[in-house]
Amino acid sequence: MWKSLTAASIVGSLVAAAVPVSTAAAAGTLDWKACKPGAVEQCATLTVPLDWSKPAGPTTNVYVAKVPAKDQKHKLGALFFNPGGPGGAGGSIFAAGLADVVLPQYRDRYDLVSFDPRGTGSSSQLDCGPVLRRGVPVFPKSKAQYDALVASSRATGEQCLKQHGDLMRNLDTRTVARDMDAIRAALGESKFNYIGLSYGSYLGTLYAQQFPRRVGRMVLDGILDHKQGPVRLMLDEAKEMEAGFNRFAAWCSKGVSCALHGQDVGAVWDATVRKADKTPLTGPHGPVNGDVLRMALPTLLPLTSMVSDNWPVLATALAKAAKGDGTDFANVSYVGDPETAYAAVSCMDLPGELRGYADARARLALAKAVAPRVGAAVEAWAITAACAGWPIPPSNPWGATPVHGTPPILITSTLHDPSTPITNARSLARQIDNSRLLTADTYGHTAYFNSACARDRIADYLLDGRLPAANC
Repeated sequence: MWKSLTAASIVGSLVAAAVPVSTAAAAGTLDWKACKPGAVEQCATLTVPLDWSKPAGPTTNVYVAKVPAKDQKHKLGALFFNPGGPGGAGGSIFAAGLADVVLPQYRDRYDLVSFDPRGTGSSSQLDCGPVLRRGVPVFPKSKAQYDALVASSRATGEQCLKQHGDLMRNLDTRTVARDMDAIRAALGESKFNYIGLSYGSYLGTLYAQQFPRRVGRMVLDGILDHKQGPVRLMLDEAKEMEAGFNRFAAWCSKGVSCALHGQDVGAVWDATVRKADKTPLTGPHGPVNGDVLRMALPTLLPLTSMVSDNWPVLATALAKAAKGDGTDFANVSYVGDPETAYAAVSCMDLPGELRGYADARARLALAKAVAPRVGAAVEAWAITAACAGWPIPPSNPWGATPVHGTPPILITSTLHDPSTPITNARSLARQIDNSRLLTADTYGHTAYFNSACARDRIADYLLDGRLPAANC
């Protein structure tokens, strides 16, 4: 929604009103240097207030990367990019030379800009434990197991507080949107042009809500809708992930490149997970149980066809797991994933709001009812579980994110997105005045990464200002 995108490669008006909107006055400057000797990519570190409500207080650092437009004479300004997350380190992606891979259409006419959000990558970084700890039940079947999950979540959060203190309290998406505006100001750009994928769509929405008059051309793709709430978010995702698994199984039965070609893939999955539940498989960091396998699905089932093809990887991982080797699943599972910032930001903006074991049991049963095979093995539940005992209260409770006073914003989605279902895009389109919704009738996470037609129509908008007249 999110993290799966970056691995293969988010409301309240009271909060906005409580914080002054003059970002540029508190921002620093950008001293550009080549990211690597001889590289075209330029890197810099921007100093910003740790707490934007205290612009003269302590500061933190944000790592920024820029790829200058090839045609400087006719460039349209800067185009900001966020790859998702929470915690997608876009600055590091650009510094590694991947802007030409991700945004090739825009190299001539825009300076391409991205950054590592605070708490990630080469910015001020968190490192205080995994999102979900190995050996702790992810789908509790008893109050004792639920209590263990809550205790693990609390321990990770308290460790973060001990190590990082005030940074932990200032990681929410609204704060990161203010950091983006500081980068815009430091670049000397009057308008903020943007393409945000997955969680980056929510980041862009909050930017537009806070700074509507600074928005230029904005694309929000693979929508995370903050209006949904934790239960609806989980159930919509579970339903689409179940459909995604069925698509994967059908592909596997037909495609000779599938390591399980000719087998009943669903039956192999069910048997392998049951086996791992009883007798964990071998893995790179110790035993691999069924929860580790389940929580790899949100990474491996979605497709981002332009940059990666996950299904052969999933098939090979399952074939190996069926023989007792869970290494490939363990390497991409949310269980044991060390990206602390993913949990820290999610707990601020996307709280699970669990009210005890009975509530958890009821939600898991609902997920099983709409997705008999996948169940709650989705990103929305990963966040709910990771935040079950989080010691910091959410700064941005669930609610709509109405946006007024911007130029037309382009919202895009596939019709079959297992990570951020189309229901999210349709809901957000109703919340943003004058927005245009573009859908692509294909499977995968984000229209940009899965539809050449959508990429062309996004380019028409970002380069020429032409909104699409029809869907793909």
